[in-house]
Amino acid sequence: MTNTEKFNDFNYITDGPILKAILKLALPIMASQLLQTLYNLVDTLWVGKVGAEAVAAISISFPLVFLMIAIGVGLTIAGTAIIAQYKGANNYDQIHRVLGQLFLFVEVISIVIGIIGFLLAEKMIVLMGAEPAIINEAAGYLKIIFAGMPFMFGFFIFSSTLRGIGDTVTPAIMMVVSVILNIILDPLLIFGVGFFPELGVQGAAVATIFSRTVVTIYALVLLVRGIKGLKLKLKYMVPDLEIIKMIIKVGIPSSVEQSMVALGQLFMTNLVASFGTMTLAAYGIVNRVINLPIILAFGISAASTTMVGQNIGADKEERAEKTSFISISTAFIGLTLIGLILVISPEMIISIFNKEPEVLKFGTEFLRIVGLTVGFTGVMYVGNGVFKGAGRTIPPMIISSLTLWVFRLILAYILIYTFKWQQFGLWWAVAISNIVGALIGVTWLKVTDWSDKIVDDRMIEPELVSDNE
Repeated sequence: MTNTEKFNDFNYITDGPILKAILKLALPIMASQLLQTLYNLVDTLWVGKVGAEAVAAISISFPLVFLMIAIGVGLTIAGTAIIAQYKGANNYDQIHRVLGQLFLFVEVISIVIGIIGFLLAEKMIVLMGAEPAIINEAAGYLKIIFAGMPFMFGFFIFSSTLRGIGDTVTPAIMMVVSVILNIILDPLLIFGVGFFPELGVQGAAVATIFSRTVVTIYALVLLVRGIKGLKLKLKYMVPDLEIIKMIIKVGIPSSVEQSMVALGQLFMTNLVASFGTMTLAAYGIVNRVINLPIILAFGISAASTTMVGQNIGADKEERAEKTSFISISTAFIGLTLIGLILVISPEMIISIFNKEPEVLKFGTEFLRIVGLTVGFTGVMYVGNGVFKGAGRTIPPMIISSLTLWVFRLILAYILIYTFKWQQFGLWWAVAISNIVGALIGVTWLKVTDWSDKIVDDRMIEPELVSDNE
């Protein structure tokens, strides 16, 4: 089967029922994201058994790791958008050129980040304000993560480019394999079971990198052999400044967006922590509860990125715009219904996690207020996904930054310290920011002409590529 025939398996994206296509693309993404969420809980559980210092070592390392991941995810989102538009235009040669340039550029970036991070890991931890007792543990954990950065970025490349052509199942399966392998290796390497060495916190890092390395190497084999339609060719890995500029133009705003969100959440957590352990516990529990329905928004958002990109590339702007409406409506209705369920019995839900009277009180208040706005969060997520599919990543960067930094953080400070709302100020700031972020996103989509393709028509000269090339 030629690459062209393999690509034709995804023609339902530009033809046929839109909602069915959205769900077909979104469900594998949601399943893998749900499993990733489960793994995060399991990972915390195992590390927690080592001791409080082990948890602290990973906790203080996480913002740095997340920042690095944000760069990789942001840059590879460019791959999804650009490849989706070339797929819609049936320009298979350009798809392979973009794949080659994305692999070259992002992997070079990952190697540079990995070397710098490995050499400066201890200094970074000290600058983060770590206590002396956890510096060695945290630095050791970070060094392993940074050493494995090329493999982590490699998986991001594979996932984003396959999503660009419409294959969300293969990345989901590989994420499942990675997570299961990680879950198995965690206790073996952390505690030294059998012939495995006891590595403590560093064992968690080794498990993470090893599991990502296994799937990344397999993914590389698939790309080199062209088994999934995408073929990584050496001749397309010679630097092409025009394509690299396009990757940077589309990818950097997404990286900035992810980084701003990470920093904003860090500041928000510090603000919540100022009200004491019980408020912080309530905040953490409600966020975990809310993150489950948000998986639905994440899946639909990623699906809309692929669908919008391909339809714009196929000169089907009207279908792209219809896709945005159906995606946003589906997310809003689905998440609002889930939010209503959460609001009906919030105390019972919070009590599953903690029965402390103050935690129950604050958690119930928070869930009751924010539960009604979960649908708006879905609107913002999916609206951002639509913009990304169109290759316009500056609007999501601005929308996410405004939502988190102005309408959540600054508003929280005003409600708490000017209006003396205390914890209610926190809860209402989150709810209001959800609504405002959604309204900004929808308005921006309505008033701008976002459905023009970003790929240069002059570059579109289809050259059908067979597996034997």
